[in-house]
Amino acid sequence: MQRIIRTQEELDKIGVVEAEDEVIIKTALRLNIQLKVFGVLIIEVAIDCAWSNRSIEAWGNARIEAWGSSQPSIEARGSSQPRIVAWDNSQPSIVARDNSQPSIEAWGYSLVNIIFAIKAEISLHGFSVLSMPSQIELNIEQEKTCTIIRRQVLPYLEREGVPIKDEIVMLYKKVSHEFKTQEGTPNETLWQIGSIVTHPKWDPSKEECGIGKFHACSRPYFCDDFRKQNGDRYVAVEIKVEDLYEWLTPLYPHKIAFREGKVLYEVAWFGEIKKGLKENENVPS
Repeated sequence: MQRIIRTQEELDKIGVVEAEDEVIIKTALRLNIQLKVFGVLIIEVAIDCAWSNRSIEAWGNARIEAWGSSQPSIEARGSSQPRIVAWDNSQPSIVARDNSQPSIEAWGYSLVNIIFAIKAEISLHGFSVLSMPSQIELNIEQEKTCTIIRRQVLPYLEREGVPIKDEIVMLYKKVSHEFKTQEGTPNETLWQIGSIVTHPKWDPSKEECGIGKFHACSRPYFCDDFRKQNGDRYVAVEIKVEDLYEWLTPLYPHKIAFREGKVLYEVAWFGEIKKGLKENENVPS
């Protein structure tokens, strides 16, 4: 079934583009796009997308086409083999997670930005440009008129724009209403305001996800990738630089591991101290 989307309200009613569906976005309005795509998603016009357009997820054999001057950010997940096509002056940013292997085509004057990719097959046509990290190797076919830019991946704190003061940084976690993570498991942790939390079995190097470390993000809203429970909160955590651990080719580039941190206070989505708190509640002394 084909659906034409012209408003945020119409988009919010979808959520999932099923395998038999084709969704066409035809609006220049600012959109907050959060879609799982199994079928076909076509972005036909220049869209002023909010940050969370990054949550366009390609599953299975999905096809995603970006036209005009649109700038969608697309994640290929699971064992999917989606086809992603960039046309004209579009500028998609692409992350391939798990065992996904997207097929990417760039046409016209489009710019394709590979953020962190495991496997991908790429073909460049016209005057298209591909930007990719220098430390990954991909199967690329290109016409002579195309350009490939291999860029150095900056260290986490510099890449994410996290200020450093006296070798200490502030990062963010998303926790339950009771300020807990991994609740109901042997790894349950309480992130009480004002407390110092230390990982009991610090061993971050084996894998990016899983046990052996705590995780934090450079901005509160990036934590939404890892928790989506009713009543969840965001907290700011003060961490020594020496207690951080980062991966060279992360699946989740906005996330970093840490050993120990001090929980400062509760924050809102953009990092400001949450308004409406009672006096002395959830605020450091």
